[in-house]
Order: sequence, then structure tokens, then C-alpha cells
Amino acid sequence: MLIPAILYKEQIKKEFQKYYYTTDMMYETGCMCNWSPEIAECPNESQFQYAIIDKSEKLIGYLGYSVDWYASKAYNFGLFSFDRGNVLVGKDVFDKLEELIKTLHRVEWRAVGGNPACRGYDSFIERHNGTKHVLKDSIKDKNGKYHDDIIYEIVSEE
Repeated sequence: MLIPAILYKEQIKKEFQKYYYTTDMMYETGCMCNWSPEIAECPNESQFQYAIIDKSEKLIGYLGYSVDWYASKAYNFGLFSFDRGNVLVGKDVFDKLEELIKTLHRVEWRAVGGNPACRGYDSFIERHNGTKHVLKDSIKDKNGKYHDDIIYEIVSEE
């Protein structure tokens, strides 16, 4: 279930900090930086930040994104699962994407090649006649291995 991230602000920060200096953080940031979301006390009308929780109200993930209401697009997604393999994270995220696709003209997000989430993203855009753009060997990890920068987009037919 998605609920306002402010309700789990400190927990979200601590969960992100557990992944500093890891490959998981590289998949989140797309570079060698550590990052934790700045969770707004009162987000503006174009910024959305959610805690993903399970039925017992345990924090299992974070989802954030921006909306440009003028261009009618959602972009700048940040997703992190704190409970790897928990299908509720994917279900909640894809439900939110479905909602955004019905509401907005365009939904776009990026991923680093090798991220396990890409399998789900690939099938999602295929189901929605989206497009996947691959920037080959665009990101270099701390071990010197190159990864693709993948851009996903779904544009409304209307």
C-alpha cells in the first residue's frame, strides 16, 4: 500500500543508509553517489513521495516521482525496495504507473542495466505499447564495469 512518505520519514532515511556504498545504491542513483530522498514536510503539487508498506504496516519500499502538469507527464522516478523479492512492492508501483498512464499524456523513467527491476519494466512497457531506449555502456560502476542507461517511456495514444 502507498501512503505519504512523511509518515515514515526517519525509517526511510535509515533504510536508505543501509545501502550506502552498495551496488543497490548504484542502481538507484545511476552513479557512484549515495543518496537519500529529501522527504518534504508538505510537498508541492508536483512532487509525490510514498512509503510502500505491507498489511502489517511494515515499511517495504519507497516511491517518489514528479509531475509536470503543463506537459502532462510523470518523470524523475525514484524506487527502492527494502524487502527484496516482495511482490507487493512491484504490485503497488505498477498500480501507480497504471493510474498515471490513464491520467497523464506521458510517463517516463530510467533504470541502470543489470537492475533486476528491468525485467518487470520491460514487460510493463510491452503491455502498454511503450518504448525502451538503451544508452549503451553509459554508466560505470566502482569495479570498472559498464552498464547501460535505460529510458522507458509510455505515451498516451490520445
